[in-house]
Amino acid sequence: MEKIIKYIEKFLICGVLIALSFMLLFAFVDIVYEIHKTLVTPPIFVIESARLMDLFSLFLILLIGLELLETIKAYLKNDVVHVELVILVAIIAISRKVIVWDFSKNSHSELISLSVMILALGLTYFLVKRAGVKFKIKKGIENKE
Repeated sequence: MEKIIKYIEKFLICGVLIALSFMLLFAFVDIVYEIHKTLVTPPIFVIESARLMDLFSLFLILLIGLELLETIKAYLKNDVVHVELVILVAIIAISRKVIVWDFSKNSHSELISLSVMILALGLTYFLVKRAGVKFKIKKGIENKE
């Protein structure tokens, strides 16, 4: 029974990898299309700052997706959850929000809360890297390596 569950788990992880890969491919095509569309609309070869921030946001979303893909691949390969990769994805996601921050729509207190989250995640990442801790998932039990 345990072998069947392991096969189902591997099948689902492969399915998630394939689906995420397609999503990232389409996201990349969307980025190329948006850049092309921006460059050919008048004024030609000029990107306004607001549009540039939108393009940066698309790039950062693609980067988050790539990090998620890397995390899933690492888990599929050796059944190890790389905690530092998960923390990096969170840092990139919150940093993306800060980079494309619109002060006219959001309050300063929200920006401060995002800053505190980035600081906490940065400290967590530092401590995890310094400790060199990875968690190996084996038969539903977490073991420190």
